[in-house]
Amino acid sequence: MDLVAQHSWWVSPKVYEEIQIVYPRTRRTHGTKEKRGELLEGVCLWDNQPANHAFWLASGETSRRIKNFFVCHIYEASVWNPLHFTNLGNLTAFPKCLQSLSEWGPVRGLLKYHSFKTYGYRGPMEIEPAKPNYYPRYWRHQSDPSPQELTTLVRKLKEQVERRPQYRGVRERIVAARN
Repeated sequence: MDLVAQHSWWVSPKVYEEIQIVYPRTRRTHGTKEKRGELLEGVCLWDNQPANHAFWLASGETSRRIKNFFVCHIYEASVWNPLHFTNLGNLTAFPKCLQSLSEWGPVRGLLKYHSFKTYGYRGPMEIEPAKPNYYPRYWRHQSDPSPQELTTLVRKLKEQVERRPQYRGVRERIVAARN
């Protein structure tokens, strides 16, 4: 569990206080019948790109700079719900070599509790997670930005919510499909 706490990355609680959901009109594709880029009732379907982009943007980083990390969803099945797919309290990043641990029950329970303790996030079912038997005291990659950095991060995130709630606009997808 200490390994998880030392190597997982988390968005600052100060950022989360200002903005929780970055792309409110996106969710992951479900099954083979849904296709990336489709619009269903105004919600755009994606793989993990919007969650990945939201997480690193909120962290003040880019996936290009932080190599070999995967952004993981903490709650099972939350990826199909637009209110939770890019909810920053539902996301953490793991090094590639540890990513599979996020799916193991005890680690998932730890992540849920840490998200609740840090952000008050209870997942799609709105249930307070149980405190694990062991809870690490030190979470290495969870730091607060300076006031100036916080202002910049929040401004960028709010621009995404307002201008790109589906992650990319319909016009951008049409142009990309033609190319």
